[in-house]
Amino acid sequence: MLNYQQQDQWQPTVGKRQSPIDLKTTSTQVSGPLNIQLASHYQLTQVTDDQTTIKVFGQGDVELFDRHYQLSQCHFHHPAEHTIDQQTYPFEIHLVHQTEIGQLCVVALMVELGQFDPVLQEIIDHYQPAGKQDVSLPIQQWLPSRPTGFHYLGSLTTPPLTEGVEWLVITNPNVHISPEQLNWFQHTFLPNNRLLQNDNHRSIFYHI
Repeated sequence: MLNYQQQDQWQPTVGKRQSPIDLKTTSTQVSGPLNIQLASHYQLTQVTDDQTTIKVFGQGDVELFDRHYQLSQCHFHHPAEHTIDQQTYPFEIHLVHQTEIGQLCVVALMVELGQFDPVLQEIIDHYQPAGKQDVSLPIQQWLPSRPTGFHYLGSLTTPPLTEGVEWLVITNPNVHISPEQLNWFQHTFLPNNRLLQNDNHRSIFYHI
């Protein structure tokens, strides 16, 4: 099992585009809204135990900056991996997509405490330690009609820490997590956020 408490023992990295990073609203290039267009419904299909988190496989088609991607899975981090102006969010959802040739793009939802989310609760209720459970859960409602956030080139946040991953970090998702739901994740899984990495002066775009 991946040990987040011993990240210094993970494989060494030599790249300069690692994730996660601190994203700054005041020192990045400002652009228009994030270009995300759903081409078909997002649907989660199977809840599985990934030992360090819940992984939920899914399907759906989306156009990200006019490039076609397919949703493959989503998973959860507590606390959040990215920070915004050095602010740590309690929870981060990663929607992992890929193209037909394998190019990866992660849409990260920065989740704040708030109202109970029924889809998150369904995922919790279907979780089985060391098991898997079929579900049918729509999640397109998690994406706002006008998303704001950041766009940059980074890496996977777990080994092999592969670079060349496109990141869209959405700061205004239509999903919150209740204190009770967050408490469940905290008691079920140890903290699973990778430590912040150096941005190395890479290009980061802030879309508002």
